[in-house]
Amino acid sequence: MPYYHSVVWIDHQKATAWQFTSTEEQSKVIHAHDQHLKVHSRKSTHGGHKTVADAKFFEEVAAALSGTHEVLIIGPAQTKHEFADYLRNKHPALGNGIVAVENADHPTDAEVLAYARRHFKALDRMFVPGGAPPA
Repeated sequence: MPYYHSVVWIDHQKATAWQFTSTEEQSKVIHAHDQHLKVHSRKSTHGGHKTVADAKFFEEVAAALSGTHEVLIIGPAQTKHEFADYLRNKHPALGNGIVAVENADHPTDAEVLAYARRHFKALDRMFVPGGAPPA
């Protein structure tokens, strides 16, 4: 059953996607396909090295978000931004639903859900049903 809100914790090896309400949740863990392979990196424009994003991995994470309307993406390093760009380009409905892309090291599942619920509760309070601005 798809829920309105989702949160994804993602790094280059693994992603966990939750769809949830204030009282229920469902989650799925997705592992990158090349996580055990030695991947040659290419030189990036800023002088560092950057590995190529795993499109199959990103596609499986996107599938885990199917039916959701608002997505919070968190994680360490750059994979979260690459995934957000992937959603915007390949899955515009999900990409348009991204509410934030934020840093998060390696929290527990309970910490991720608690953070996401607080985040969406605060975000939901900023909007009045029907789109009317607050008085």
